[in-house]
Amino acid sequence: MEKLKNQSLDIKDHDQIMKPEENDLVLILTGTITPNSLSNLTVKDPALRRQQYLEAIKFYINKTKFKMVFIENSGDQLENFPILPERIEYLKFESAPVHPDRGIGYKELEIIEFAFKTSKFLKEVKMAVKITGRLKVLNISRLSGIFFQLTQKKSCLVYANIFKPKRMDSRCFFFTLDFWPYLLSAGSNIDLWYNFEASLWDATSTYQKCEGKSYAPLTIPLRIQGMSGSFGIQYKDNIVFHYARFIRNFSRKIMGNRSIS
Repeated sequence: MEKLKNQSLDIKDHDQIMKPEENDLVLILTGTITPNSLSNLTVKDPALRRQQYLEAIKFYINKTKFKMVFIENSGDQLENFPILPERIEYLKFESAPVHPDRGIGYKELEIIEFAFKTSKFLKEVKMAVKITGRLKVLNISRLSGIFFQLTQKKSCLVYANIFKPKRMDSRCFFFTLDFWPYLLSAGSNIDLWYNFEASLWDATSTYQKCEGKSYAPLTIPLRIQGMSGSFGIQYKDNIVFHYARFIRNFSRKIMGNRSIS
């Protein structure tokens, strides 16, 4: 497996971040209200999952100006979800069970693929951020601004966190849309032993080897609020933990750690 190169795409000042225009980027929110793959899944109750999706969507409506695509793959009617055609595009389909089960990562890739085939919003932009739909990324606006600034230097870019060696954090990652075919190719191999996080790593590794295409780690940590679907734990926005992660990421950068195995 190839190493990921930490491209040196510095920004001058985190407090003076360029603001992306609202039509530059689309939020891709993945959703499954009634799961049909229960492998590695703790949060299974459809009523609870529906409520979490609703809360997250309302958060992004109120805290951002971006358009968003919410894709639901259990055929739910999405009753009482906010109707804002200029801001939110709702896509839904019923994903058939896979035998043998290939896990929730494969279902998530299927959701994103459906979005790229169907979404009108995605045809109008060059950048997107994929977010697990039940989660609130509290610093989404700041992260989007940094990503936008980085793309002024590198027009083809994946901007994501390392979860652990050979695993990327799939809860939230930014990319220019030319990255999608690489993720689709790697993701076609997802199963119970090769998860979405590993396929995202492999896709990014392949992508950055191509001329003019780059990878950069998040320059500030994700601030996530919500519940882990796999483990059922609450993500807490603890300020001490937040800055501990920031110092770790910053230390990696200044120590010149440019290859991550």
